[in-house]
Amino acid sequence: MHAIRYGRLALLVGFADREAFAGDQVERRRGDADWLRTEARIHERAVERAAAHAAVVPARLLSVYASPEALEQAVRSAYVRWSRLLTRLAGKHEYVLHAFSGPHAAPGVESYMLRVSARAARSSRVPAPKAPPPVAGAVQALWKACAATAGAVRALQRPTGRGALGSVAYLVDEGGEEALRAAIAEAVPAGAALGISYYLEGPRLPFTFS
Repeated sequence: MHAIRYGRLALLVGFADREAFAGDQVERRRGDADWLRTEARIHERAVERAAAHAAVVPARLLSVYASPEALEQAVRSAYVRWSRLLTRLAGKHEYVLHAFSGPHAAPGVESYMLRVSARAARSSRVPAPKAPPPVAGAVQALWKACAATAGAVRALQRPTGRGALGSVAYLVDEGGEEALRAAIAEAVPAGAALGISYYLEGPRLPFTFS
């Protein structure tokens, strides 16, 4: 990986085999779960290491450019948007609240980008869980309480796993985690009485909001 300065930004880029990462090859291999998982982990680690030194805006997974000229053209067109994103995301982390019906294991170790960010909806509107009214109401009330502690919210596409009621991502300022955790802790006893279990994941870099 190399850092290349462009205006006020530094671009973290890496060189890849032209044939292995040609456009048609990348599209073909998106269906290869093992390959995609490996690429996602490499991407995440690179971003995490960069974030130890400065604020970052994670790029979309498998952002591949055929030449330095193609990269420069893409950066030129996105420069203003990336600069604004950098300002908006600096000093913030994302957390994800998962709700389950009944006991449930914590989310797995699969790539966060594939497991969470890839499911992010464009809208902040959180759909009601498919559950009896008391359960759905309790989960929605907690999602709303958590939203009051965050600067932005993204619903994740409806889960398909057994017992999953839904997941919501929150963009939280540094120092705001305490209020988020307090809202969840307050809701846990009533949720447990209804058979609801919660799992808070984070802090994560703002993959979902970039």
